[in-house]
Amino acid sequence: MVKINFMGDVMLGELLENYRRGLRTVVGKRRVDPFEHVRPVLNEADLNVINLECVLSDSTILEKPFSEILISPESFVRFLVDNRINVVTTANNHALDHGRKAFDRTLEILESNGIAVMGYGPSGFFQKDPTIVVAGGKKIGFLGYNISNFPEPDRSRVVDRIRSVISDSRQSVDTMVVSMHWGEEYTNIPPHYVIEYGKSLLETGCDILHGHHSHHIQGVITDGNRIFAPSLGNFIFDQMVDRNRITAVLSVEIDDDGGLDYRCLPYYMNDFYQPIEAPEYAGYIGEITVLLEKCWKDGQSAIYQDLVDASVRKGHQDNRVRMRMSMV
Repeated sequence: MVKINFMGDVMLGELLENYRRGLRTVVGKRRVDPFEHVRPVLNEADLNVINLECVLSDSTILEKPFSEILISPESFVRFLVDNRINVVTTANNHALDHGRKAFDRTLEILESNGIAVMGYGPSGFFQKDPTIVVAGGKKIGFLGYNISNFPEPDRSRVVDRIRSVISDSRQSVDTMVVSMHWGEEYTNIPPHYVIEYGKSLLETGCDILHGHHSHHIQGVITDGNRIFAPSLGNFIFDQMVDRNRITAVLSVEIDDDGGLDYRCLPYYMNDFYQPIEAPEYAGYIGEITVLLEKCWKDGQSAIYQDLVDASVRKGHQDNRVRMRMSMV
């Protein structure tokens, strides 16, 4: 049996509205480990997978204060190593915020610490072959892509290319994981296109679809022997709105015959940006999973689109208010 833990967005820097008082500052001053309270679960797994939503670099092309936003000190890689985070995707909308040199340095640091990378890489920004990691005698293939903020024609074009990669490489791995940075921010219901493209990718040969970008967890469902998690939300990220702090570890077990089973373990980020066990949120995750099932199985995703749009507008409006307040 192979056990893989999947988590959402991990950002070891800080946002502009938290400049000099966010995650990077708190971790540095208080010497806390952001993964401290989830370490026992991570230690039980063969692989631990995250979306790395920042670069690890001591250099940047930006001037202050932006030179300290969404960027982590190189030394913070120790948090990934010490907590056995051994697979990351770099395909997201912040990977190149600090320039190509900072991004390349991130890849160098990850590689030198034995952390497997999917998504954006030295050869380009569309992954043409899976990153293969062997665990428990099984070959697990990892593909990572970003289509967040893409217009629809470009999304469609990229998804068609992803399907071709899955088809071409499916026979070379025992289990295929596709990690997608997509959807809309600040909503716990995935937009219609995420549902439709999710079905397409699973039907093509993806076994586990690991989604992120929304900053809200959106539930987890199965379709046959396949797992669909459109967004696991934030995992370690200095967004302190209540729903942005609700998160989970998606713990997947792969049996000897390739069968999949999973548990969704609820967590909540405390005031030091550390996920702590939060069984009280199991009910909330269950409720949004019911909505996800309706979108997936009952074809109702288009019906919920107005609700998605309203949530996104409110989330961005609230974020602008917080930004202004922090600058007063």
